[in-house]
Amino acid sequence: RPMNFARRTGSGNLVRLTRGNERKRRSVSPAYAQWLDSKAIVDVPVPIEQCWGMWLRREAIPQWMPWVASVEVDLEDNEVSTWKLATEAFGQNWEFSWQARNLPPLKQKLIHWRSIDGSMGGSGIGSAIQVKNKGAVKFRRKDEKSCEIQLVISYEVPELLVPVGQALGPFVDGILQTDMDRFRDMATSGKLATYEDMS
Repeated sequence: RPMNFARRTGSGNLVRLTRGNERKRRSVSPAYAQWLDSKAIVDVPVPIEQCWGMWLRREAIPQWMPWVASVEVDLEDNEVSTWKLATEAFGQNWEFSWQARNLPPLKQKLIHWRSIDGSMGGSGIGSAIQVKNKGAVKFRRKDEKSCEIQLVISYEVPELLVPVGQALGPFVDGILQTDMDRFRDMATSGKLATYEDMS
């Protein structure tokens, strides 16, 4: 049975050697990916303390972001939540879900989260989607009765799909802006409860 040895050449290729002087060469091609951001910002004529409390209620997010079907907080680990998208595309219904973990917040300044590797799944088209993502909501006090809120959604795409992601960027930005405008309107009208209200 021949013994196998391997060494790396200066070109970055892996050369496999056997005792019989046989060579097998394969290229090492690391997978590259890039994070793309989509953003939206809105001024809300509501005190920052109240807006902060509204965003802390993760399960309420679909009220102003209807493309998110649901957000369910884990009963055993309050820092973990399951996000689900559900829609119809290409003639079939599909779902896409993933788990996210909250990162340490900065009170009345930053709420952020990141998807948990290996937690993504779904049905139909969604079963084939594995996209790392993360989100951040940034708060800035304007005065005692108003604040500025910025939403940033980021997702990781393979290098070959970066041009497609960049082309879709303005469309996604528009969706997020509509969501943030909806949040402003709902917060102003008193339709949203805060985390403190529900605890």
